[in-house]
Amino acid sequence: MIDIHCHILPGMDDGPKHIEESVEMAENAVSQGINTIIATPHHLNGSYDNYKPDIITAVAQLNDRLQADNIPLTILPGQETRINGEFVTDLENNQLLPLNETSSYLLVELPANHVPRYTKQLLFDLQLQNIKPIIVHPERNKEIIENPNILYDLSVMAA
Repeated sequence: MIDIHCHILPGMDDGPKHIEESVEMAENAVSQGINTIIATPHHLNGSYDNYKPDIITAVAQLNDRLQADNIPLTILPGQETRINGEFVTDLENNQLLPLNETSSYLLVELPANHVPRYTKQLLFDLQLQNIKPIIVHPERNKEIIENPNILYDLSVMAA
């Protein structure tokens, strides 16, 4: 089984603070049948900025530790990036990190209180770049909670 959205990297966001906590999370994941995790720390959400090179380095370090501890789990790089007006430019400049670095899937986080007016256009523009946006945690967005048709409209547009 593969977990495609996990905050397992130590000290990067609201996930584990230390590598020991990451190792404990890894052991728990393995005990539940997970053999691969895509580490997706928050990026540009107002609290955390986790850039692609830093994530790749942290993934390599955690994989080294898991291998040394004989924990049969592979960590792959990813990123949970807050939607913003520079999203497509950052993608074109190789600053955003799709799932497993090479896939065409990219996690997109909306703000908690609203859906920005440019969301539909941005999702469309990402698809023009052959990127499949995955909206993470829509259930946490106040505007979507109040009007679930917003999410439906975004998903229909993306199909």
